[in-house]
Amino acid sequence: MRRLAATLALLCVVAGAIAQPLGGGPWAGLAAAAAMALYLLLEGWGCRRNGRIILALAVVATAATLIWHPEPLSLLARAGTAAAAIIGLFTALGFLREAAESSVLVQECGQLLVRQPPGRRYLALTLGSHVISLVLNFGVLPLLGTMVVKGNTLDAAGGDARIVAIRAQRMLSAMLRGFAVMTVWSPLSVSFAVTVAVVPGLAWQTLLPVQIVLSVLLLLLGLALDRRAFPPRAQPLAPPLAPAAVGPQDWRPAWAMAALVAAVVAGSVLVAELSGVRLVNGAMMVVPPAALIWLWVQQRHMGAVLAGLWRKLLVSLPGFRDEVAMLGGAMFVGTIATGFLSAERIGAVVEGLGLPPLLLVILLAWAVMALAQIGVSQIVTTTLLGGALIHVVPPLVLASALMGAWALSACSTPVGAAVLTVARIGAVPVRVVAHDWNSRYVLTGAMVLAAWLAVLNGGLSLFG
Repeated sequence: MRRLAATLALLCVVAGAIAQPLGGGPWAGLAAAAAMALYLLLEGWGCRRNGRIILALAVVATAATLIWHPEPLSLLARAGTAAAAIIGLFTALGFLREAAESSVLVQECGQLLVRQPPGRRYLALTLGSHVISLVLNFGVLPLLGTMVVKGNTLDAAGGDARIVAIRAQRMLSAMLRGFAVMTVWSPLSVSFAVTVAVVPGLAWQTLLPVQIVLSVLLLLLGLALDRRAFPPRAQPLAPPLAPAAVGPQDWRPAWAMAALVAAVVAGSVLVAELSGVRLVNGAMMVVPPAALIWLWVQQRHMGAVLAGLWRKLLVSLPGFRDEVAMLGGAMFVGTIATGFLSAERIGAVVEGLGLPPLLLVILLAWAVMALAQIGVSQIVTTTLLGGALIHVVPPLVLASALMGAWALSACSTPVGAAVLTVARIGAVPVRVVAHDWNSRYVLTGAMVLAAWLAVLNGGLSLFG
């Protein structure tokens, strides 16, 4: 009974988050927030340590608001509605993950990527992880990671344990970076939803193409650093990870996956334009039907699709407790913090430093990355600091800084879900993944991000 109630509660969060911009207004947002609170009452007790900490902070923030804020109910309603919107997007994406995890197409793509020859394996894995993560999100890491570990055996490396370790580092780093860079631009990502909500006056039609360019730069940076660290001539020859297929490789699964991802993103854009809502709301409306169509293509029987999906949701949605606690709780706490520390106050303090605006936004991006290292969620820092510089730099520059910093920190924070997942798959300490494998990429990426922001700001000043 509890599992059924929790599942229905999360589905109500999605419904309320979709209904709010379509005419449901504040009441739909409040209903979504109430449904999220009910879910956490049912499942929050089962969260792991980080989730419990965020929930405890949310309780403290609620108490502080009731005691000290002059308009407590208004602030709590705003924070709850913002948190529910993020969880609505995350839950909607869960439908797509259910379809992807049972898809032969996804498995074929994974096998194709892992079996590439050494010269193009990094590029194939980072691009493949980038594309598949659009539909699988975190699910791409265990999917490709499991294939990497299974294929990366001592026999496949010609008995050389050093080659096994190098291959693991290169392939797992490639897929981690590909996943993380997805958050730079994807309208299906939490970072996109949070940033568009936090930075006022920001049109997603302008943000999307700019961020795609930044994502290409960061992906190419990863490739360049991999080639520099592991030049082909420095590695002894070894057998491939898996026996090569007879004849040319069949790339049809990769093209089919790319087409599917493009259809979901294009559908989200189209619905957002036709409905006059934000892109993240368009994504919430498109993803569940897209998942049903994908499942129908796999099974060709809608009754079986609906029954099977319902059984899966009864298991998976209650299992989202940690994500709901951490994502929703962080958004709630960050929004509450803005009620006490307004963007105007923070902006006045920042301006008092007397630093050039461009330097301020670069330092802000680096601060997001640094605070993530000690466990401060990017949702909190983006929500709290995002509006502080809005009157100092163009919204597009600010949003690009925040989303770029979010992606880079996802590769390096030792308490982040992505790094923890890769470390568990690779059977190495978390700090090996965060620091030994990715510190150079993240530090160089921070320099690239700073240069990108300078070019973007200069271009807007010149042509704006």
